[in-house]
Amino acid sequence: MGLKLCIHRGTHQIGGIAAEISTASTRIFIDMGDELSLDSNFVSAPLNIPGVTDGNGYCDAVLFTHYHGDHTGQMLRIRPEIPIYAGALTKDIMRLSAERGGQKNEALCKRIETIQAFSPGKPFLIGDFQITPFCIDHSACDSYMFLIEADGKRLLYTGDFRLHGVRGNVMDKILDRRIGKVDVVVTEGTTVSRSEHEVVTEWDLQKRVKAYLRQYKYVFVLCATTNLDRIFALARAVPRGKYCICDEYQKTLVKVVSERWSSLSTFYEMPKLNTPGSNILQGFQERGGLMFVRVNRQFERIIRQFDPQQSILLYSMWDGYRTKPDSTIPEFLSLTGTWAELHTSGHASPDNLRHVIEKADPEIIIPMHTDAPQKMQTLCQNRKVILLKDREELLL
Repeated sequence: MGLKLCIHRGTHQIGGIAAEISTASTRIFIDMGDELSLDSNFVSAPLNIPGVTDGNGYCDAVLFTHYHGDHTGQMLRIRPEIPIYAGALTKDIMRLSAERGGQKNEALCKRIETIQAFSPGKPFLIGDFQITPFCIDHSACDSYMFLIEADGKRLLYTGDFRLHGVRGNVMDKILDRRIGKVDVVVTEGTTVSRSEHEVVTEWDLQKRVKAYLRQYKYVFVLCATTNLDRIFALARAVPRGKYCICDEYQKTLVKVVSERWSSLSTFYEMPKLNTPGSNILQGFQERGGLMFVRVNRQFERIIRQFDPQQSILLYSMWDGYRTKPDSTIPEFLSLTGTWAELHTSGHASPDNLRHVIEKADPEIIIPMHTDAPQKMQTLCQNRKVILLKDREELLL
C-alpha cells in the first residue's frame, strides 16, 4: 500500500486541523482542532472520523503539535482508548487551562492526564512509523514538527511555525543536522494569502517596549494569555525598580514554563511578576512599570486608576480581533490616553516558508492550514505542489 495521507480538515482553511497518515497496518492522526471564526456565537462543526470518533475502524494514536484550540479543541471526540501524544509542557498548559477558574472541565482534565509526553529530538515508534518530534518556534511555546518515516518514505509535517520568534534560529539547525532531505513536506501556509511586509521579530517588540517604558510611566499590554514567549520577553524589558504585573493565571503559566525550560535557557528563568493586589497597585502608582491586562471589568477598573496622560495601552494580538464588527477591544483601548499596536505573527512569512521548504528539498509539497493553498504553487514554482481537498486521499 505504501504511505497514505488524508487531511480531513484544513486544506482550505486556517485552523480546524485534522490530518491522517497511514500504512497498510498503522493509522495515526495529527491534531484534532476546532475551526476558527471571528463570530462570537460560532460553534465549530464536529469532526466525525471513522475509527477515531466512533468504533467503525481503528486508530493507533493521535499526536498534537501544540496546545492551541484549532489543533486540540476536539480532543474529547477522540475515543478514550486511543493514545494521545504531546510535548510535556503542552500537557501542563492544557491541564492548567482546563482547570482554570470556577468552571473546571472534569472530563477534559481526565483525558489530558492520559496524554503521553514525547521528548524533543528523540524518535519513538507507533506501529510502522518512526516519529521524531522537533521543538520549533511558534506563538505557542512547546510547538512541534514531526519527521515521520515508514515504508522507505520520509515525511516532514511542519505544524505551525515561524523563524522570527525568540527561538526561530533553531529551525535551520534542525533541518541541517537532524533532518536533511525528505520526500514530502506537509506545511502550514497561513501567511501566503497576506500581503508582504517587513517581518518584525519578538526582539523588535521587546526593544519597542523598552522605549515605551522610558516614555510612559504606565505601560499596559493586551496579549494572548498563552503567548508565553512574548510575556517572558516583555517582562524582561521592565527595568529594575519598576513593577511588572499580571494576573494569577498568567503568573502560573509563566512559572510552569520556567520550571520546565529554565535549565535550557536563561531566557526562561522566572521573571519577577506581581499580581494586582492593593499594595502592588500602590507601588505601581508610585513607580510605574508594565502590566499585562485582559478585556474584562477587573482590568478596566484598574486601568482607570492611573493618569491616562502618563499611560499607553499596547495591543499585542492579531488585528482581526480588534476590527471585527462586534469587538469590545476598541472601547477597552480607549481607556488610556494613547494606544499602539505591538504585534508580530505566530506564523512564518512567505519567504521563510520557502526557505524551510528549500532546506528540506522535498519531491512533493502539500499545503494546509491556509485559506489560499494555490498560492503555494506561486511561492514554490520549481517544485511539485499538490493541492488536496478535505478528506481526499493521496498515496505517496
